[in-house]
Amino acid sequence: MASTVYMASPPAGVERFAGDTIQPNMATCAITTAVIAFAIVALRLYTRIFLTAARFQMDDVFVSSIRLLRFGVLSSADTRLVQKFVSSSGLALSSTDLNLLIVVMQTGVGLHMWDVTMAQYNPGLGIWTLAATLFYAWAVIFSKLSILAFYLRLSPQFWFRMLTMGLMAIATCYVLVYTFLLIFRCNPIDKNWDITITTGSCLNTRTIMTVLSVANIVMDALTLVLPIPVIMGLNMRLAQRVSVVLIFSSGIFVCAIAIKRTVQMLGALTSADYTWDITEQFYWSYIEVNAGILCASVPALKPFAKRHLNNVFGSSQRYNGRNGVSGEPTDQDTEAIMLRYTPKRSSYTQF
Repeated sequence: MASTVYMASPPAGVERFAGDTIQPNMATCAITTAVIAFAIVALRLYTRIFLTAARFQMDDVFVSSIRLLRFGVLSSADTRLVQKFVSSSGLALSSTDLNLLIVVMQTGVGLHMWDVTMAQYNPGLGIWTLAATLFYAWAVIFSKLSILAFYLRLSPQFWFRMLTMGLMAIATCYVLVYTFLLIFRCNPIDKNWDITITTGSCLNTRTIMTVLSVANIVMDALTLVLPIPVIMGLNMRLAQRVSVVLIFSSGIFVCAIAIKRTVQMLGALTSADYTWDITEQFYWSYIEVNAGILCASVPALKPFAKRHLNNVFGSSQRYNGRNGVSGEPTDQDTEAIMLRYTPKRSSYTQF
């Protein structure tokens, strides 16, 4: 029977089903990062609707789309399979919100290859890891597009807006090419996920993923440095300019995660214990996607921090969504950046 055929033989001295599994760790990472990201998006929308006079902007649409995309992809999995896994594993998970994660684990991810049957692995692992990878790609790009859409309101300078829109176009083309290559890298297409197909050919997965990952890192770096000349040229005190640059530099964390994920991926793709070693890719992907949401939302959350967190730190200042801090002059450029208003053209620093 196919269910008794295993993907590998255990190493000498190791028995099958010795209890080794990192699936609970995988689930914990996914749940924790998803809950944090959901809370950040909720606070962002609360801030936009109730604490500022700014309209719902395109950058808000991109960030919100990540959560909608995640819900749509996760809900496409087989709910009966999810419920079976939840009841058998004892994990207290939301079967609606974590369908994709659980189905991927059902295909053997998080287990040693010698504990995974052919029936589990083929073709499920190829199909669902492809779905997870495509979700990752689109979520990461939506985060970048959110940040870049916000950049368009930083300055009316022609060169800056052209570079920003050019980077948005590159990011959009990137994810479309990414999607096309992953889906159509094999001929026939089914060979992409069915290891029993011996005819046809495929592009080298390691080469494709390396090129795409390096391109992603380059876009991260460009997104980080792009606004620095504009911010440093604004009519603000030096301390204010530095603080704003530091806020935007939170994206360094995402860039570092992308580098770490790429390095780990190169070894995992050729690992003899693929289902075990690929799990770390899921860890870093969860963190990268949700950290991207956080970084894209940091500037939008300043009104929330000024309104609610000043009291925590003992400040007597109270933030007014329209007028800033009562009793003190408000720097128009700072508020333009952090509150996401679009100031008049004359309020920008020309350089």
